[in-house]
Amino acid sequence: MTRFLATTCAAVCVATGVSAGDFSKTADLTEAPVAVPAPMPVAAPRFDWTGAYAGAALGYGNMDIRGTDSGSAVAGGLFAGYRWGFGNFVAGGEAVIAPAPFGSPRFANGDRIRGGASLLLSVGMPVTQDARTLGYVAAGPSMLRTRGDDGSEISTGATVAVGVDHMLTDDIMLRGSVNYTAINNVGGADYRTRTTGASVGLGFKF
Repeated sequence: MTRFLATTCAAVCVATGVSAGDFSKTADLTEAPVAVPAPMPVAAPRFDWTGAYAGAALGYGNMDIRGTDSGSAVAGGLFAGYRWGFGNFVAGGEAVIAPAPFGSPRFANGDRIRGGASLLLSVGMPVTQDARTLGYVAAGPSMLRTRGDDGSEISTGATVAVGVDHMLTDDIMLRGSVNYTAINNVGGADYRTRTTGASVGLGFKF
């Protein structure tokens, strides 16, 4: 009887093709850990500076009036422009309107400054990985309006500026800039102004 049972077990094992080694291999395959690939890092989307914008700025400047006097004053202004993105570069045009500075400086002949304006071309480059901070330089023609007893006079010159614009949101822009403006023959007289100023502003991108 015992011999019969042993013979039967051996036959069953041979018929099924299962051995102790097969059980060991099956266990090994079952217990092997499955490698899960790490997720690929996703780059932050880069901000697109293309579009129109407008805003206001407030600053402080020093005006050297050659031929008469010099002084400092707080001044504000409005700006509006349009930019185009070209890969890693951004170019655009901007108009700046500056009302008379607080205190309305007076020249020796009695004329007072009543405001100014500039048309600037700018070129810049994003300085952060997400491109939300833009450093730029700008330059272009400027004008200064004065008014005296003989009426208003407009004098022309040029402005250069260096600035940084940062997008706080997709629509709201924070600005900081410094500029230098040179204008000759102010008020039809031999007055020359050299103005250096710094300002901060807030803008809206459309």
